[in-house]
Amino acid sequence: MSAPIPSAVGLVPPAVPRLVRTTCPYCAVQCNFDLHIENNLPVKITPTRECPVAHGTVCKKGLAALSDLRHPERLTTPLLRKNGQLVPVSWAEALAYVRQALTPLLRTNPDAVGVYGSGSLTNEKTYLLGKFARLALKTANIDYNGRYCMASASTALNRTVGYDRGLGFPLSDLGTSDLILLVGANIAETLPPIMQYLKAAKDRGALVYAIDPRATTTAKVAGKHLGIRPGSDGVLALGLLNLMKQWGRIRPTATAHGLTGVLWQADDYPPARVAHECGIPESEFMALAHAYAQATKPLILTGRGAEQHAHGTDTVHALLNLAFLTGHFGKPGGGYGTLTGQGNGQGGREHGQKTDQLPGARSLRDPRHRAEIAALWGCTAADLPQPGKSAQELLNACGTEIEALIVLGSNPVVSAAGAGFVAERLRALKHLIVIDFLPSETAQLATLVLPGSMWCEEEGTTTNLEGRVQRRRKAITAPGAAREDWRILCDLAHAVGRPRGFEYTDFRELQDEFFRATRGGKADYSGLSAERLDRASAQWPVPHAAGPDTPYAYAPTYPTADGLATLQVPALPAFVAVPHTPHLALTLTTGRLSNQYQSGTQTRRNAGLRAENTAQMHPDTAREYGLKAGDPVTLKTAHGSTTLPVSITPGIRPDTVFLPFHWPETANLLTDPHTLDPHSGMPAFKATSVTLHPAFAVASSTVRGVGQPVMR
Repeated sequence: MSAPIPSAVGLVPPAVPRLVRTTCPYCAVQCNFDLHIENNLPVKITPTRECPVAHGTVCKKGLAALSDLRHPERLTTPLLRKNGQLVPVSWAEALAYVRQALTPLLRTNPDAVGVYGSGSLTNEKTYLLGKFARLALKTANIDYNGRYCMASASTALNRTVGYDRGLGFPLSDLGTSDLILLVGANIAETLPPIMQYLKAAKDRGALVYAIDPRATTTAKVAGKHLGIRPGSDGVLALGLLNLMKQWGRIRPTATAHGLTGVLWQADDYPPARVAHECGIPESEFMALAHAYAQATKPLILTGRGAEQHAHGTDTVHALLNLAFLTGHFGKPGGGYGTLTGQGNGQGGREHGQKTDQLPGARSLRDPRHRAEIAALWGCTAADLPQPGKSAQELLNACGTEIEALIVLGSNPVVSAAGAGFVAERLRALKHLIVIDFLPSETAQLATLVLPGSMWCEEEGTTTNLEGRVQRRRKAITAPGAAREDWRILCDLAHAVGRPRGFEYTDFRELQDEFFRATRGGKADYSGLSAERLDRASAQWPVPHAAGPDTPYAYAPTYPTADGLATLQVPALPAFVAVPHTPHLALTLTTGRLSNQYQSGTQTRRNAGLRAENTAQMHPDTAREYGLKAGDPVTLKTAHGSTTLPVSITPGIRPDTVFLPFHWPETANLLTDPHTLDPHSGMPAFKATSVTLHPAFAVASSTVRGVGQPVMR
């Protein structure tokens, strides 16, 4: 029997030290640790071996998280823009501004008000944000930054099997696989605790391939690296399917629609074509194909490197088809999964902040689903708006169709594609209301900033990358006049004169409503409660309080109209090799660094998480341009330019340049805000044509370290 879980229930005298178990604020592994509280402040983090995922490990970012809680720049009072400056005001004045700014728009054109959420929000806040947008604001235009994460994989899974749980199996299954393909997934730096499962697989004799334009830290640990051209992952999958068909390895997981068309398409991708388009030796491709054909439990795991393209959904379809047609999809230790990135990226895409979604992963387009949620919310199905703009479309429309935007827990000025263009659009808004706990670059453009809560200042649940729901427990109170985010959303509903449905007496009332709202949905959490989660975490769906959870989510039959999967024929671009010459045929790709997280609002301020913002390139590329390590270089695309010091990286492809996206005025100044995946709305972050121009000096505004400007 496990020890009781430390909790913060009840009033505890400040002088009494205590422990509170909660979840890490960073990645989607969602490690558990104990916070040591003294005088109402956390003083230490202790990893717990009872954590069902990390088993006593916590990465450097998690261990450094205490430094963020009382940062000198922590927002503790509302800030209202007056005479061009953000100045402290009372909550009464802040909410009066909300009433005066939004009420006229809501009366005449509610869709002119947009809402932009985050994959870092708890499930309860995700649910409440969607309810707030549709019931209080009555706007169609709500979406969130998770659109930039696993939206392509999510869309492909839903189109194929009607269901989206990133990993349909427990992480522990990785240790039983005999071949693991990490496709555009640098987990050693982005999801470090998962490396223990890769080690377990390797210790059993598994082959682990890192398929990535760079020889990342993960590639070095994996032992096998296939350095394909950015965006050619789908071509690789079609080539593998071609050979599996030739070698008699086609044995579909289940009866499905679309099998014939998918197999016919694969005939067009023989090894020579695949090697040419992927930019790899044919011998390396054949070695991978033989390994896949011989494996009994091959597992394909995608990260953002494969998904963040204008053809990202089709890329995932190609990989998913391969796993399904060779009989491995849904098999313990094999098949396909997507590695969710943000802390609550999985739960954040299930409960209503997506523009086409209602709680429980219901569809806003489905009349039955609309009726179910309308009944819970006390409105009619006709009162609920239809789907609106996806994330990038929403940001691009600011200042024109969108006159006011509410942003909760996100920093699109750094994280969105075409960040310079997005910043211009946000400046063109009449009203930009930002709810956050630190002054992000987006908050610095706001007309109103509302101080919200941090991870250990609120209750809630999060859902990790394997669909595991866990409790996040409140350990301390927010400082100054800062308020818990869920209370702020209720305050805003009252401010615009629509309090009905936002009059919760306490958080538990909201949480219980959230669990009920998922009943009958694909992402059914209705069997959960705080008490049940105190006993143990659970993998959804969990439809009954006394029943089991669902560690394995992808066994037939599927939640589709006829219970069958529908395989999609992927539409992929042709990759034509172009001779590499100066100012021609270089591709920019973007990604993460181990010491940084997302848009860097927290980690860039953390002295324990220093990192270098550089342009990584191959030694041959640097030599061709007359560059050496540390030299400034200006990178230009059709969308913007930036200047950074050079970092010489032998493991990267000579035709590829890599930039981290955690800093403002760097990577996403260069990405395309207009070309989107037609299925998922994903921008093409991972492959942008770029030219290099040696520079004499690096502009100080383009190289940011740990700190950033204070709120102006």
